[in-house]
Amino acid sequence: MDVRERKERRRRKNIEESSSFLSALFFGWTRQIFWKGAKHDLQTTDLYDPLKSDESEQLGNHLEREWIKELAKSEAKRTLNKNGEKKRARQPSLGRALTRVFWLPYMILGLFIFFRFAFLHVAGPILQGWIIEYFDEVACGISRTKGLIYAGLLVLVIFLDILIMHHTDLRTQQIGMRVRVACCSLIYRKVLRLDQNAVHNTAAGKVANLISNDVARFDSIFIFLHHFWIMPIQLAISGYVMWLSIGVATFIAIGATMAQTLLLQGYFSHVGGKLRAKIARKTDERVQLMTELISGIQVVKMYSWEKPFNKIVSKVRDLELKVISYASYLKGFNFSIILLSGKITLYFALTSFVLIGNTITAETAFVSVGLINALRISCAVYFPLALILAGEAAVSLDRLTEFLLLDEVKCVEKAQLACTENGPGDVDRLEILENGVGIRMDTVAANWIFGNLPPTLSEVSLEVKNRCSCALFGPVGSGKSSLLHLILGELAVGAGKLSFFTGKESEAEITSRDIRVSYASQDPWLFSASIRDNILFGLPYEKKRYQEVTEACALLKDFDQLSQGDLSLVGERGASLSGGQRARVNLARAVYRDADLYLLDDPLSAVDSRVGRHLFEKCINGFLKSKTRIIVTHQLQYLEQVDTVIFVNRGTVECQGTFQELSASNFRNSIFENCEKSDDAESTEKVDADATEFETNDVVPGNDEQQLKHTESMQELENIDDEEMATGSISSEVYRGYFFAGGNLCTLGIVVLAFVAGQVAASGCDYWMTYWTNQETLKSTLQSNKSVVGDMDYNNSVSQWVDERGLLRQNVGIWVYTACIAGCTIIVVLSNILFVRISMNASRNIHNAMFSNILEATMRFFNTNPSGRILNRFSKDVGAMDEMLPSALMEMFQNFNVAIGSLVMVFIVNNWMIIPTVVAGGVFYFITILYIKTAQSLKRLEGITKSPVFSHVGSTLDGLVTIRSSGSSVEELLRKEFDRHQDTHTTAWYMTIATATAFGFVLDFMSWLFIACVCFSLILIDDENTSGGFAGLAISQSMILIGIVQEGLRYITIVISQMTSVERLLQYTNLPKEGPFAFDNSPPSDWPSMGSLDFKDVSMTYSIDKPPALKGLNLNIRPGWKVGVVGRTGAGKSSLISALFRLVGDGLDGEIFLDGISTKTIGLNDLRSRISIIPQEPILFSASLRYNLDPFEQYSDAELWNSIREVELGGVISSLDFSVAGGGANFSVGQRQLICLARAILRNNRLLVLDEATANVDPNTDALIQRTIRRRFVDCTVLTVAHRLNTIMDSDRVLVMDGGRIVEFDHPHLLLKNRDGYFSQMVQQTGKTMAEELAKISESAFPATSEIASDVTNDALPSDEKI
Repeated sequence: MDVRERKERRRRKNIEESSSFLSALFFGWTRQIFWKGAKHDLQTTDLYDPLKSDESEQLGNHLEREWIKELAKSEAKRTLNKNGEKKRARQPSLGRALTRVFWLPYMILGLFIFFRFAFLHVAGPILQGWIIEYFDEVACGISRTKGLIYAGLLVLVIFLDILIMHHTDLRTQQIGMRVRVACCSLIYRKVLRLDQNAVHNTAAGKVANLISNDVARFDSIFIFLHHFWIMPIQLAISGYVMWLSIGVATFIAIGATMAQTLLLQGYFSHVGGKLRAKIARKTDERVQLMTELISGIQVVKMYSWEKPFNKIVSKVRDLELKVISYASYLKGFNFSIILLSGKITLYFALTSFVLIGNTITAETAFVSVGLINALRISCAVYFPLALILAGEAAVSLDRLTEFLLLDEVKCVEKAQLACTENGPGDVDRLEILENGVGIRMDTVAANWIFGNLPPTLSEVSLEVKNRCSCALFGPVGSGKSSLLHLILGELAVGAGKLSFFTGKESEAEITSRDIRVSYASQDPWLFSASIRDNILFGLPYEKKRYQEVTEACALLKDFDQLSQGDLSLVGERGASLSGGQRARVNLARAVYRDADLYLLDDPLSAVDSRVGRHLFEKCINGFLKSKTRIIVTHQLQYLEQVDTVIFVNRGTVECQGTFQELSASNFRNSIFENCEKSDDAESTEKVDADATEFETNDVVPGNDEQQLKHTESMQELENIDDEEMATGSISSEVYRGYFFAGGNLCTLGIVVLAFVAGQVAASGCDYWMTYWTNQETLKSTLQSNKSVVGDMDYNNSVSQWVDERGLLRQNVGIWVYTACIAGCTIIVVLSNILFVRISMNASRNIHNAMFSNILEATMRFFNTNPSGRILNRFSKDVGAMDEMLPSALMEMFQNFNVAIGSLVMVFIVNNWMIIPTVVAGGVFYFITILYIKTAQSLKRLEGITKSPVFSHVGSTLDGLVTIRSSGSSVEELLRKEFDRHQDTHTTAWYMTIATATAFGFVLDFMSWLFIACVCFSLILIDDENTSGGFAGLAISQSMILIGIVQEGLRYITIVISQMTSVERLLQYTNLPKEGPFAFDNSPPSDWPSMGSLDFKDVSMTYSIDKPPALKGLNLNIRPGWKVGVVGRTGAGKSSLISALFRLVGDGLDGEIFLDGISTKTIGLNDLRSRISIIPQEPILFSASLRYNLDPFEQYSDAELWNSIREVELGGVISSLDFSVAGGGANFSVGQRQLICLARAILRNNRLLVLDEATANVDPNTDALIQRTIRRRFVDCTVLTVAHRLNTIMDSDRVLVMDGGRIVEFDHPHLLLKNRDGYFSQMVQQTGKTMAEELAKISESAFPATSEIASDVTNDALPSDEKI
């Protein structure tokens, strides 16, 4: 998400805009794209700007205006229900809004489509009948010249049909694309306005599904939608012409058509719509699971939860595929009807015509064939598809409307840009700047969930004076963050009054519109861009202010360590930075914005005490000293340095005042019980300049060892490139992988034979109909010449098959025709059912293989691939493989078979047509190869340009509060960025459909030439032996080629394009894996029984071409030791944990022994499941609480409840089946951390790792966690990575790391005796009083471990690192 200002200019003008009339008429403007595609694989740099009419911003603005009108109409028509509540009399309709935007251009296209179907498709069969008359021996008076004129008119009608068809197809698809783009733009704008409750209840996976699968329904529906009104008119006109030929039998033909379209396919459409809704819900669920898995993959791996996640995703996937299978079988049966409907209708028409006593002729038969085929296209293809797609689109519209009607945040826009001229009612900005802003709340109540008891906040009364600093503190879940959201307007005021004021006497009251607010979230939010872009966040770069802010936020030294300084990319969600770095960049963004009010939600929790003191003194009380500041903190040592202290508990303000006032109050014991004398007045004293200015001078020795040029995760980020895009033609291995994932060679062979047999049967029906018609015509001819033939002597034997003249009996002809139709129907239906089964097997197996590989992939893969890129595979690409590819394959096989069958029929009638067929085949091959190469590149580009859209939406949802707090200009900036991503994708998509249309036009033009050859050759080389029946067969079969050849070859390219999705999925079935996950010789069930840990010359690198993150670690940790791990950002603390859990694969050298067994000889499942960890960022999944605690279902309810009570959450949780929101959004950060502790209690392993686990919790919760760990893990080995030194001062050992090395390892009391040591320097940075307190803690803990004190040495360190 690049939010830097960009010049709004047209980069590469769209070539269609400057094309000539003839170039536009015959799609000549696409040749530049084909030439580029033929020369090289197309890249994003080859894309043009979209047409102005296709731009996302313009379309989004237009649709948004109409949607607002729709909402206004709905609001104006509210009525009272029985309960006295106002309800909408009419629900807002996104469909009506879309109609008002796009109806005019779409209706103009409808007139052209109407002309094509109602007139051209009727004129063709009439002209065909006139040509057949030329070959009829009974007909007379038709000269060859007239026959050639008829042929010329038929060829002209076909050419007009081709021209109109391709232009209307392209433009209707373009309108569908515009609808999709407009809807996506509207969805994103809605995302920016969603209130927090709606965000928590609307999973990110659902939004991703809305902008991928749901809106994709609009891409093709507009091709068919006009046939709702065209089909009845065409039916009436065609019926009239057919009446002139076959009379009453017309009603039977139309009845058969209606039964197949309106009844059968109408029912299929109804069922398909229901299935579509079910599929969407199941896909939402699966994509949401994948979103959570990708976000928390490191935690999943460290918990060894791959198997339960595999189980739950497989379960959801099976349910999804079950519904998709039903829909696909329905679609396969529908394709069968489309293929057979014309033949079945013709069968009923001709047999009924004969049975009521009429004589069938070639002209009658083939005029009926032409009209029925025209009706078949409209009634059996377009109209049913319109029904089916309309049903699916209706479901998507309902889902989109439901999303658009979600609650929005009620806050008024911040006046971030209010420095403009004063408007009516505006206060003077200068007054606010001079006097600052204060806040007053009078008995305010608010609730995240309406009606939920107890409310989130109740009877809150407080006052924060202007230009003062205020600290909010209190236990976990007390409502501190909710108070900030209340001020931001994210949480609506339910009762009471919230007001802002300015002026010394607190009398000049103002509104939130008049002030500027800056906010730093508790969970740092960073987007995928450079550090500088994350700090500026759309604001202009002011060098002086920028340097002051980054210095105040302690970022200068981090910039020095990064290869590209502040221009280094942070990765998705800041993946390349440590937790402390993310927190400081997040704080710097809030501070850089010049605001009247700063809301900082626990900005000091993720940094160590030294950096924390720097941030408080240089930033919060330094750079921002003239501003109003509200800080949520658990660092109670800073309370004495703020102007106002507010204690929040159970959603209300229990007390407020200065630190001295609260200390002297009756609340002292309950409030400060965990921090008695945590600091005193001396804590406000300045530490020596050389001790705090660590940005320029290191405060600890060994500066040379600090030259670790990159943090460990930055090493990974530097390998993040553009998304991998395959080049060249799709490998045969992709096709092999797909088809053999569906079935073995024997199964595939049966399906191929079934398709061939189906076409043989279908062509046999056509040939038999022609043969039977010729027999009936000959009977009629003989009957008309009865006086002549009556004297002839027939020497033919009479049988049940033939009469005395050797001609087929009428009933025999009908029975054979019936058998052909029945056999053809059975074979075609069975072949489609078999194929659907194979496709579903392939989808299931490829997804499972990909998902299994994702679970076993290395962490490097996830660090170098943004989640949007991975999620795109599991949403868009899986959707294409599940639904689009099987349909395209069925269409391709059927069209390919029909085309071959038609050519065979033509060859039987006119052998000479083999020559132009061979020539045309060569041209087809050349054109197809040229197109396929271009189409593959465009399809790959389309997939790649879609990924940034997903990533942008996901990142926006993650940082929604931060974005909104930054003002409307930032929201506008991000909206424009989203529109730019959409425009890039639109260009790739439009080039895809435009080149496909041009390709189809050229193919149909070649087919048109072939038809002209057939028509003219039949007349010009007629030797008077060609019957009207076979002439009609040749012409009718050649006319079928018009749609079939281009559709068949286009579907081949569509299949190749869709195979790109399979190719992308198969790429993820061969990822570098961790492992092995299990060995034959598993460790004992009670391993590790002691918890001893030995590091032997351990080094680790994240990439072979990067510096090592750990360097030669030698360390011995005895069973039961409590070891604290400290060090500044980038020292290697997190890398130490990665090495222990073997998260880096082959990048680990040396040996780590756990109870004497090398971790390299233990399977990953065994290793990780025997080590407990409480991670820095607590991850919860959207499932039941039971699943979050025990996904393996290993523990009883009693054990689960016991673990919950151990962490004092028994009063918060009512049931083990309590539904956890995505990411644990319905728990506070501290409560999430306690649930992670409950997981560790359940596991009860001998080795526990705490990765800065108490960084984001208040002192009470911190104390609870520490007490629980000391009580429940008294005999266990505990490794604690910590920023709060008080949590590790009573440890048996402290491990100090710097630059990936161990610089100190000893008891904290002994380390403090070295006044110049690393650890001593860190303790001194906390302030004199706190340092004395920490020293007392370590000293008091030292005698308790006297049994180990005697052998405390530096033997654990390598010789060059001993103190």
